[in-house]
Amino acid sequence: MSTKWRDVGKYNAGQKMMFWSIMSMIFVLLVTGVIIWRPYFAQYFPMQVVRYSLLIHAAAGIILIHAILIHMYMAFWVKGSIKGMIEGKVSRRWAKKHHPRWYREIEKAEAKKRE
Repeated sequence: MSTKWRDVGKYNAGQKMMFWSIMSMIFVLLVTGVIIWRPYFAQYFPMQVVRYSLLIHAAAGIILIHAILIHMYMAFWVKGSIKGMIEGKVSRRWAKKHHPRWYREIEKAEAKKRE
């Protein structure tokens, strides 16, 4: 039984979704955090806005924690990913298997350099 991999570039759809979910949750936490920051900004907003911001802030925090846990799980699940995260490099074999279009782009760029 062989596994058919999609022809993905450097980042696959899951990696892109993870990036944007983490970045958007950080943005939401920043905005709502400023609104609920009592000593400086909370008095400039209606109480209803502060309460909703507190609720949204808590939900965004929970979503962010889950996203980070999923990210860690996926990193351990895909063999070779941890090494890539720590060292900043992956093997050619790993790249060819998991990100074939990216692998071809690198091969093409290296072939041009050799010419």
